[in-house]
Amino acid sequence: MKRNAIFGGILWMGIAIASRVSLVRLTSIELLFLLGPLVVVPLGLELCAQILPEENLRFFHRIAPWIQFSAAICVIASFWFSPGADATILVVPWFCFGCMAAVVALWNLIRGGRKHLQNLCAIASFLYLPVGCAWLGASRLGLTPMGFQEPIVLLTAVHFHFAGFAAPLLALAVASKSRLDSPAARRMFRIVAAGVLAGPGLLAAGFVIGPRMKLAAALIVACGETGLALYFLTAIRNLQPRVAQVFVTISAFSVLFAMFFAAVWAMGEFPLQPFVHLDQMARFHGTANALGFVLCGLVGWTIATSRAALRKGESW
Repeated sequence: MKRNAIFGGILWMGIAIASRVSLVRLTSIELLFLLGPLVVVPLGLELCAQILPEENLRFFHRIAPWIQFSAAICVIASFWFSPGADATILVVPWFCFGCMAAVVALWNLIRGGRKHLQNLCAIASFLYLPVGCAWLGASRLGLTPMGFQEPIVLLTAVHFHFAGFAAPLLALAVASKSRLDSPAARRMFRIVAAGVLAGPGLLAAGFVIGPRMKLAAALIVACGETGLALYFLTAIRNLQPRVAQVFVTISAFSVLFAMFFAAVWAMGEFPLQPFVHLDQMARFHGTANALGFVLCGLVGWTIATSRAALRKGESW
């Protein structure tokens, strides 16, 4: 998956440059979303494979690299078509890939994966991915599920690829590297992890249930990811090499900035007098969360865990 992430990153930068000089027509939200299939998902799967026992994911990680990159290319191609049947057909492979991840998660859940926090992080991550894929399909088909219109539909796909898929894997990385020696420290981390794991689903439900639920869920997400950022900062001294420390530090401070915007937006949504508008949320919160928190976090923790694996005589 490492090669897929590298090639995907190069391709995404090329698309971003082409969009900047108006060679291709992509909105900032569409460009932000493409970072998910091209870079975030392969990086997350690589990080997961390095931390969890190989037997839990052996079959999936053997076939995933061959499917993931091809499916991500199809997702890119779908944005060259207007919403409709052609664009939807092109995202079917990505939806199938997400469903494969969900099957792996459910199999581990049946085998008792919920008994261990690290396994639970991976299970939640893999279960959120097909939800994001389904909302992508709705966006490319031009549907308005439950009355939601664009850009909310595509933003929901972004939400489940980043906050849903990636954030639990970052919690998995923290759980594997942080020294939670005391019962109090372990309890506190479980509370933070619970917010990270449950928050994305609760926030999505809040859009359906009502503004009070939306406010509560957004604050849960903000508190969970802010707590995770603080654990990043406490774990930095245990990470090697130094470049991993740099990436994880950027990730920690980015999420503090992004979650501040999320909390302000949520509080404005409750009285229906938004302090931060949706386009500002996408520009500031979305960019800080995607590029800063998620991307830098995954890169930093992947480098750190890879270095630890090499010290044990394993190969990346």
